[in-house]
Amino acid sequence: MDTSPTDPAPTTPSRASAPEALPAPAPARRGFVRVLGSTAVIVAATPLLPGCAPIPDAAIEPWRSAGRDPDPRRRLVSWAILAPNPHNLQPWLVELPADGSIVLRHDPTRTLPMTDPPQRQLAIGHGAFLELLTMAAAAEGLRATVEPFPAGEPGPDALDARPVARVRLAPGGTSPDPLFAQVGARTTWKSPFAATPVAPDALAALLAAATRPGVAATGTQDPATVAKLNDLMVRAWEIEQRTPRTWKESVDLTRVGAAEITKHRDGISLGGTMMEALRLAGQMTPEKAMDPSSMYFSSGLKRVRDWVPNTGTWIWLTTTARGRAAQLEAGRAFVRLQLAAASLGLVTQPPSQVLQEFPEMRALQREFGALVGQRDGDKVQMLVRVGHPSGAATKSPRRPLDAFVRA
Repeated sequence: MDTSPTDPAPTTPSRASAPEALPAPAPARRGFVRVLGSTAVIVAATPLLPGCAPIPDAAIEPWRSAGRDPDPRRRLVSWAILAPNPHNLQPWLVELPADGSIVLRHDPTRTLPMTDPPQRQLAIGHGAFLELLTMAAAAEGLRATVEPFPAGEPGPDALDARPVARVRLAPGGTSPDPLFAQVGARTTWKSPFAATPVAPDALAALLAAATRPGVAATGTQDPATVAKLNDLMVRAWEIEQRTPRTWKESVDLTRVGAAEITKHRDGISLGGTMMEALRLAGQMTPEKAMDPSSMYFSSGLKRVRDWVPNTGTWIWLTTTARGRAAQLEAGRAFVRLQLAAASLGLVTQPPSQVLQEFPEMRALQREFGALVGQRDGDKVQMLVRVGHPSGAATKSPRRPLDAFVRA
């Protein structure tokens, strides 16, 4: 899932202990001071700077129009495209055949070959889509029967042209899921949490919501274990960011400023007045992002360290199988976890870098597996931090419904 920071601008030092930050090189610090000065001038000189909202309204229009399409199947799909998915790629293609079913396929143009080479995370995103689709159907009095991989399950190397799922609809037979009311409130939090701890009974409710056939939800608030998971989160993020090919994958999907966010409506969005000002100052370019001595690069590392102090609750989702169907189930469980969090006034984020299958991450993966007690044959599919929001949430951009539905 998309775990990149939404605002790489400088932040204040963390209040509690965190893994020690690497100091920026002296030239970067001097440049940083100059950038702040020039950015302040730009902001002061442009009170009507475009794109002051973190996400432009045009980019989140599908959140407002969900459920309004006159066609019943398109209406269900309009809810499903609001599902969480890795790097906000939105990798879904939908067919509406004459038999009244809904066929979900993977969009082969939307992949993460560096950080998700087996397309496991993308399959999880498909599972989240299917869960919202099923919930939307129940809300309209329909029973949705999901047949995963009806033409055969792809192997472990990649998804392929075969359908991910066929969903058949029939009237009655199910009750509306109360969690469906939270779809519009669901968000992936990408900032430090508020200092308020998550109540133990809230954690129990989240674990119950995320438990599905073949998926076990495990959580911890044990300070020693939390500290180790926080440390793993920071180290895994640093491995991804300091590995040029994996970091470039995120850089290539980063949309800076209102114009880029509105144009693409996908990827990692960096919006708001400060981002527009830094873009105009020439500090938010792909070249800056790839330069370890730049403010852009160092602030990304600092931001994940700033997540540590108030991260006191972790949940991980484990499947008892490693096949593609299990990955879909993990996605269904994850979106239920997010919806349950929204119902409790909580937010979640899956900084699952440690689970990514590229060579530089393998040693840390073994360390993580030992920490959470991953057994042979099982697979931890998602690692999620949970907390209270420290401000207003923002929605992720979505492409229009017609971009997903084939005639």
